Amino acid sequence: MIITFLRTFILYIIVLFTIRCMGKSGLSSTDPFQIVIMLMIAEIATIPIESPDTPMFNGIAAIAMILFLYAISGFISYKSETFKLLINGKPSVLIDNGAINFKELKKANITVTDLMEMLRLKDAPSISDVLYAYLETNGQFSIILKTDKSPVTREDMKINKNFECMPCILISDGTVYDSNLKKAGTTKGEITKMMKKISIKNIDDILLCFCDESAKIYFYEKSDNNYIMPKCAGKIKSPAS
Repeated sequence: MIITFLRTFILYIIVLFTIRCMGKSGLSSTDPFQIVIMLMIAEIATIPIESPDTPMFNGIAAIAMILFLYAISGFISYKSETFKLLINGKPSVLIDNGAINFKELKKANITVTDLMEMLRLKDAPSISDVLYAYLETNGQFSIILKTDKSPVTREDMKINKNFECMPCILISDGTVYDSNLKKAGTTKGEITKMMKKISIKNIDDILLCFCDESAKIYFYEKSDNNYIMPKCAGKIKSPAS
């Protein structure tokens, strides 16, 4: 029993390290190559756990080889567009210049009803509003609306609004994020002064403090209530440029 626990713990650390080495793109992507990699790692990791007679080194070596192949294929994909298309394929154009591409729908096993549902999820209930619709290589669905159906922007309305601050968390559960304070162009001293304005005495009493893009600071004070309302303490004096 103890050996099983030790094997499980060691392989857990190794698999965690392997997935971490794959990077954020490996975790966020769901293309066929990534799915195969994840399934193989999961299957190989279970073999030494289920079979005590199997040397654990065999599982570790196999996982290391998969990580090596992943790195090599990633490098080749970066250098060769042809190899990338071979591994990941290319996006399917389901709506092309306003016209439904039934050939691509059939290849992707998507019915017109499915297409309508996907469009509604993208806030485009009418096919006539869509200029292009893509089924991306990772399975996600994206659309480009026609110009006259696109949402109005500040640029269209000729409204100027300067970006004052990058939205970020400054305090979480009593822990101050110094790097985020610097990004927001403020200091711990300034945050403390704002806390006093809204009657918060101690940083440990703060569940969440964040800065929005207009440089306003909001505090969520710890409470036994299920719902906690934010308290705005005003804008920081020197927002980051």
